[in-house]
Amino acid sequence: MRRRLHSGRFGARISNIAFAYRCSIPGCRNSTMRAAGKGLAAFHCRKHIDHKARHGSHWHGTYSAAELRPYLTAATSYVRLRSESDRFIKAALNAVALLLEEAGPTEIATRLRGMSATRRARIALARLRVAGIKPERFVAIVLAVTALIEEDPDSHRTKEFRTVQIAKSLHRLASGTHKRWPFVDHQGRQRQTELHAFPRSSGPVLRLIGEAVEQPCEWVVETHLSAVLALKVKRYGRHPTLRTAGLG
Repeated sequence: MRRRLHSGRFGARISNIAFAYRCSIPGCRNSTMRAAGKGLAAFHCRKHIDHKARHGSHWHGTYSAAELRPYLTAATSYVRLRSESDRFIKAALNAVALLLEEAGPTEIATRLRGMSATRRARIALARLRVAGIKPERFVAIVLAVTALIEEDPDSHRTKEFRTVQIAKSLHRLASGTHKRWPFVDHQGRQRQTELHAFPRSSGPVLRLIGEAVEQPCEWVVETHLSAVLALKVKRYGRHPTLRTAGLG
């Protein structure tokens, strides 16, 4: 009897009911992907699964350049002053420089389709090298993103979110291919046509970029995060949320 209950038609109905849940994000009324029969996600809908792929969190969005700026300014000056004297910062700078050197050749954004995530991540790092982004910038971004997440009381404090936010910040520095071609139109006037192509900022590529840059900076974060955060607070004050709450 029990065997027929689980293997028969009634058992299939029980199985369907077991996964007919709403997305676990507060306020979302969508069905989970598994309940909707459109994927294996048992606790989140397609919208929030896609959100995590892009941002590293089911609910928290990507920090804007303006939100990151005070942390990045403080981290940049901090790293620059200690780039030769601090062994952890110096080691991280050398490791990032080697990472960029070994990234290989770059490729235009329109030719990335079909490539593996690993290769696309290497091309993204190579694009940063070609753009002239110095290792100091990489280390400063790791410190700045970590400091922002640490101070923001509403942030999502998971490793994946931090890793993706680091990659997103780097991606903004040299994310696409930009080309211009002069031509003469039918009236003999000089014109210019442009191509702006951007690779998709989502998925495993972001995780690979963030992890590759974050790993050499682990000891820098461990040793200097509190000092960078203190410098940022001294120059620019506490996080806006803390000021609003009367805590800074």
